[in-house]
Amino acid sequence: MRFFRFFWRVLAVLLVLAIVAAAIGWALRKDIARNYADAEIKRRGIPARYEITELGPSRQRLERISVGDPANPDLTADWAEIITTTRFSGVSVQMVRAGGVRLKGRLVGGRAQFGVLDRLLPPPSATPFALPDFRVDLADARVSLDTPYGRVGARFDGRGNIATSLKGKLAAVMPNGVLGTKCSARGLTAYLNVSTDARRISAKGPVRANAASCAGIDVVFPQAQFDLVTDERFARIDSDVAVETGALRFAGSAVRTARATARLTWADGAFKSDGNGSVTGLSPDARLIDRAVLLARRGDGTPVAALGGSLVRAIQGLKRGSNAQARFSVKGNASAGKVKLDAVSAQSVSGAVLRLAQASSISVGWPDRRASVDGAVQLAGGGFPATNIRFDQGRGGLLGSATIAPLATGRTRLALAPVRFDFRQRETRIETVALFDGPLGGGQVRGLIVPLSLRGGALVGECRAVGIQRYSYAKLSVAPVRTRVCVRGGEASVGALRLAGRLGANPLSLEVQSARYALADGKFSAVGLIVRLGDAAQLSKMDIPRLSGTLQNGTANGVFSGATGQIGTVALRLSEIGGDWAFAKQILMLKGGLRVADAAAAPRYLPLVSDDFTLRLGDNKISAAGTLREPFSKTPVTGVSITHDLGTAVGGATLDVPALSFGDVFQPERLTSITLGVIANVRGTIAGRGDIRWNGSTVTSSGAFRTDTLDFAAAFGPVTGLKGEIALSDLLGLATPPGQSVTIASINPGIAVTDGAIKYRLLPGLKLEIEGGRWPFAGGELILKPSILDLNQAAERRLTFRVQGLDAALFVQQLAFDNIAVTGKFDGLLPMVFDQAGGRIEGGNLTVRDGGGTLSYVGDVSNAELGRFSKLAFDALKSIRYKKLTLELNGALDGEMVTVVRFNGVNQLPLAQTKNFFLKQFNQIPFLFNITIKAPFRGLFSMVRSFNDPSIFIPRGLQPVPEPPAPPKPVQTKESETVQ
Repeated sequence: MRFFRFFWRVLAVLLVLAIVAAAIGWALRKDIARNYADAEIKRRGIPARYEITELGPSRQRLERISVGDPANPDLTADWAEIITTTRFSGVSVQMVRAGGVRLKGRLVGGRAQFGVLDRLLPPPSATPFALPDFRVDLADARVSLDTPYGRVGARFDGRGNIATSLKGKLAAVMPNGVLGTKCSARGLTAYLNVSTDARRISAKGPVRANAASCAGIDVVFPQAQFDLVTDERFARIDSDVAVETGALRFAGSAVRTARATARLTWADGAFKSDGNGSVTGLSPDARLIDRAVLLARRGDGTPVAALGGSLVRAIQGLKRGSNAQARFSVKGNASAGKVKLDAVSAQSVSGAVLRLAQASSISVGWPDRRASVDGAVQLAGGGFPATNIRFDQGRGGLLGSATIAPLATGRTRLALAPVRFDFRQRETRIETVALFDGPLGGGQVRGLIVPLSLRGGALVGECRAVGIQRYSYAKLSVAPVRTRVCVRGGEASVGALRLAGRLGANPLSLEVQSARYALADGKFSAVGLIVRLGDAAQLSKMDIPRLSGTLQNGTANGVFSGATGQIGTVALRLSEIGGDWAFAKQILMLKGGLRVADAAAAPRYLPLVSDDFTLRLGDNKISAAGTLREPFSKTPVTGVSITHDLGTAVGGATLDVPALSFGDVFQPERLTSITLGVIANVRGTIAGRGDIRWNGSTVTSSGAFRTDTLDFAAAFGPVTGLKGEIALSDLLGLATPPGQSVTIASINPGIAVTDGAIKYRLLPGLKLEIEGGRWPFAGGELILKPSILDLNQAAERRLTFRVQGLDAALFVQQLAFDNIAVTGKFDGLLPMVFDQAGGRIEGGNLTVRDGGGTLSYVGDVSNAELGRFSKLAFDALKSIRYKKLTLELNGALDGEMVTVVRFNGVNQLPLAQTKNFFLKQFNQIPFLFNITIKAPFRGLFSMVRSFNDPSIFIPRGLQPVPEPPAPPKPVQTKESETVQ
C-alpha cells in the first residue's frame, strides 16, 4: 500500500510541477496586473531577481528569473510571459508561457516544499483542491525533488488549459529509489502522456527500472504500462496496468519472465484490482527440490524405495522449469486485505500439471499471512500420481482430504486411502491407510495394510491393526496375518505374533512373544522368537530368546543370545548360539559361538563348542563355518562348513579333521562314551573328513578317517601300532561298508601277539561286525572268528579266537622257559565275553594235534623233602612223550583265571638211579596228570615259569602233605588236584 501511495504522490507532484509556473503567475496575477510585482515580492520577503522586458495591459514578460538564494536558487527560468485580460470583474490570467524553468524542492511528510516559493502559495484552507482554469505553454520545464525514497528528476513539455484541455509529456527519473528497508529500485524511469479533460487527469505510459528488489524478490528490467484516470483531487484513481519483468528471483526460486494485466482502482484509502498473470521458466528453489528429494529418499532401503525413486525423478524434473497462469483479485488497504487466486494452472516441462479445480480459489490475507484454499487442487503427469486435494473451507484453514492414485513401479505398488489432513494448528495432522505390494526383506509382500496417523510429522501413539495378505521370499510364502501395532513415546511395539506359511513344500511357522522398534534411532528388540520349518517328521527348529539391533538406511545389525536349533532330521542339536548379526543388501550375517550335541535318544557323541562360528543367509541360501572344540580342554576337534538351499531344502555339512591327537590332556571319552570300558589311555593321531547331506526328508552322511599309529589299553591287554582307514557310509549312524580293515602291531594279554590284521564293518545301532582277524602266533595263527558286538555301554560283547597250529616249542621259547622243552602242535578256541563286569574267557580249550609231543623238565628240585614217590614223579617229567594234552580256561581277564591242564605220557628215560627193585618197576610206566591252576590271567604265563620248581605239585599227587603256610614259588597249591 505504501508503494501505491508513494507512486501517486510522485505522479501528483510531477503534474503539479507542470503548472508551477502558472501557479506563480496565478498567485501574482493581481500584483502583476497592477505593476506592483516588485513591491509584493519585497513585502513577502522573497529574494528574487528578474528583468521585466515587456509590460503591457495584457502581456507581461520577465526574463532571467531567479528566486531564492542566489547561490542556490529554488526557481530559475529563462523567460516567462503572462497573458491577462480585463473584464468587468477585474483582471484575470488567461495564459502562462515559460521556458527553461528549473525548480527545486523536497517531499516532507507527504507534502511538497519548494523553499521561498512556498510563501507565494495561498495559505492552507479547507477548500478542496481544484485545477486552475487557465492555459499554459511550457517547454523544457524541469523539477528536482528530494524525497525519503530518493531523488526524482522530471521534465514537462505541454500546453493547454490546465483544467480542461492540457496535453503534455512528462519524463521522470529516479537513479536509486528505496521504500522502507525491504524495497529498492535502480534506474527507475517514467514516460507519461499527460492530459486533462473536464477536470479529470489522465496519464498513460511506461514506468521502468533496471532492477528492483522488495521483500526478498529480485527483478531484472521490470516495467509497467499505466493508463490511469483520476479526478483533480486524486480521491479516486482508475488504471489499466500491464506489468512485465525479465528474470525474477525469490526465495531461491527463479522466473524467466512474468506478465500481468489488471484493472486497478484506488479510492478513499482502499484499493482493489482484478487481472491475469503468467510466468515462464519458473524454476523452484534447488534447496526445496533437494529437501523434497531427501524426503522421498527416506524410503531408501525400505519397501517403498522403488516408489521413492520414481518420486525423486518426478521432483527433479521440476528443475527443468514450468509455466504458470492465474486470475487474481486484490482488495484491501494499508492495514488489512486479501489476495485471491483462481483459474490457477502450472505446467512443467517434465509434463507435470498442477491446477485449481473449477470454482476453486486460493486466498492469502495480510497482515497475518494466513492462507486458505476453497475447492480442490489437482496434480497429474510428470511422474507424479494423479492427485486431487479437496479442502473443507467450511471449517476454516487448510483442512481437507487428498485422493492419490496408486503409485506403481514394476512389481511395487502403494495405494493410499483418502488422506485426511489438518494444517489449522501448529501441529499438523495427517491420517490415512496404506496398502502396499512390493519388495520386503528381500521378498515380495502383497496386501500389506498399515494405518498411518501423524502429528507434527511423527507417528501417533495409538494401537492400530496391521495386516498382510501374502508374503513370499524365493520359496518362502506367508499366509494372511493381522496384528496390532502400538506407537507410544516414539516407539512402535507388537505383542504376541504368529506367522504361518510354507518354505517350498515345507510348512513354516514363526512366533514372537513381543517386539519393539524406536522410531527416532531405529533401535529394536524381540523377545521369544520361535521358528519352525517342516512337518513333524522333518522339523527344523530355531529358538532365539533375545534379539536386538538397529535399523538405519535399509541396513540392520545387533546381537542375539541363548538361541537353540536343529536342522531337520540331522541328528545334531544346536544350543547356546549367540553373537553379532548384521543385515545389509538382503544378506544376513551371524558371527559368534554355539554348542553342538548329538540329538540321538542315546547320544553317540558328547557336545562340542565353537567360538568362531559364522553364518551367511543370502540369495536364498545358508552357509556357515566354524571350528568345533572339546568344551573343557578347548582341543580343536573338527572344522565344520554348512550349506543349505532354502528353496530346495538341499544342503550339507563338511567336517574336516586335519589332525586330532590323543594323549594325557585329551582322550576319546571326551568325544564319545562308547569307548568307556572298551579302550583307555589312547596315544596317537587320527585325521579325516566327514560329509553330511540332506535333501528334504532324506539325510545321508559319509566320511573317511585314518591313523598311522594308535596305542591304547583294552580289556584283553595293551594294543600298540593300530593303523588303518575307516570309510563310513553313515557318519551320523556310525555305519560302514563291509571290508574295513586295520593292522595291529601288538596285542599283549600276557603274551605278545604281533602283526595282526582285523576286517570289520560298523552296523547301524552301534554294532560292530567282526568279519575276521588273524595274527601269527608261535608258529601258528590266532584267528578271530566273525561276530557282532553291541557297542552300547550296557550290552554284552562276545569274541571267539581260534588257535591254529600253535607250536609248543616256539611258544615255550617265546615265554623264555629255560628248563622246559615242549613239542607238539595245538589247536583250540578261546571264547571271550566283555560286559560291564569286564572281560572273561568262557569255555576256552587248547588241544594237542594227533601225534602228541614231548615234554621235558630238566630243572632242579628245590624241595629236598619230596620223598620217594615225588622223586619218582620229577624223574618222569624229565622226558615224557604224551599223546594227549588239553588246557581248559575259564575266568576273568583282569581277575582270577581257572586253568585245567590234562595230559598223559610215558617216561622215555629211567625214572630212578637205584638198586631198589621196587622202584625200577616204574620205568616205562604211563603217567596221567590233571592240574588245576587258579591265577590272574595276565600272571598265568609268568606262573608257568614256576614249572622250574614244580615240587609243590608232585607231593600233592603222590602223598598227602600239609598245606604249607607260605610256600616259595607255589604253582597254585590250594587249587591243584591229585596228580595221577
